[in-house]
Amino acid sequence: MKKTSAVFAIMSMVLGFALTGFAVQHDQPSGPSPKAAAKGPVKTFTGEISDGQCAKNGSHEAVMKKASVNNAANCTKGCARKFEYVLFDAAAKKIYRLDNQETPSKFPAQKVKVTGNLDGDTIHVLKIEAAK
Repeated sequence: MKKTSAVFAIMSMVLGFALTGFAVQHDQPSGPSPKAAAKGPVKTFTGEISDGQCAKNGSHEAVMKKASVNNAANCTKGCARKFEYVLFDAAAKKIYRLDNQETPSKFPAQKVKVTGNLDGDTIHVLKIEAAK
């Protein structure tokens, strides 16, 4: 009788662990992250990939001179480490924060078209391509 109770107890623990593991796996979200699932219409925005500091100043000149940086692309890459990549629309004097920081790193100081959903001042990036 003791042997049967011990076997039953062990089987109950194993079953409990199995169900707990299944519940954890089942509760994990699938599909795109909340950032990628922004609401609203998809739009295309044009401007220059810049960093938050230089975009706020409207130019890379002051930072390039102060830090002895030789071009706007290097300035953007350096400043973006601290101030993030942004899309700067100089014509509208508008700065858009980009939720994806990896893709814009391929286009520092370049004119681009960013496709995505606008949420306040943040673009939920779907695609970035060089402007023609």
